[in-house]
Amino acid sequence: QKWSALWNKLQQSSDFQTVEYRTLVQVHLETTAGLTPTSLTSMMKWQSQCMQAMALNAPPPLPPTDLDLNKLAAASNKAQNENKKSPSLTAMMNAEPIIAAPFQEDALVATDTIRDEFQQLIQQHEELIKFGHLYSTFDAEGKLLFLDQIDMVEERWDIFYKRFELMGDVLNPDFISQCEDFLKSMNLTEKEFRQLLKQAHALMRKNAEEEANNFS
Repeated sequence: QKWSALWNKLQQSSDFQTVEYRTLVQVHLETTAGLTPTSLTSMMKWQSQCMQAMALNAPPPLPPTDLDLNKLAAASNKAQNENKKSPSLTAMMNAEPIIAAPFQEDALVATDTIRDEFQQLIQQHEELIKFGHLYSTFDAEGKLLFLDQIDMVEERWDIFYKRFELMGDVLNPDFISQCEDFLKSMNLTEKEFRQLLKQAHALMRKNAEEEANNFS
């Protein structure tokens, strides 16, 4: 019930970051467990019904029609062969947000150029996220343009982080710890998360393009 309520809440949101997270979870479930969020809900209900039937010494109910057991088994075997763990719903639902500043304060004041560039990046990123509060209400072209802007900002952050890595140990330990905890909640490495995020953005683009075709 908690998962169903959470997913319904995610689906009702127009905010870009919520839509992004929802799509990321969707891709993660499909690639690691062979499930969609809807079929996951059905599977959890079915498992509960099977346990109740077992307690009553009754035959188990048939699996729901939207649950492909063959696909589920294939995904499980693939994950085992690749030594990957399926995402933990409990961990994902209880994951703490990343709120720590990424860099240590003394590193940011090393030069005016670094400090000004950092502040500019933060401002532009915050303005973009604020503008994306109603992402789901954008038309298809608006969604594609917004995704382009997000990709550009993320690329600038990557470059900024790379420059800091050359300066030595300047990342905030609290930030590192929070990032590691978040990745653990999804059973992902940093590399896997980045790839998953790319897949999520690609799916969001595909959805926007299909939306444009439907109205053309």
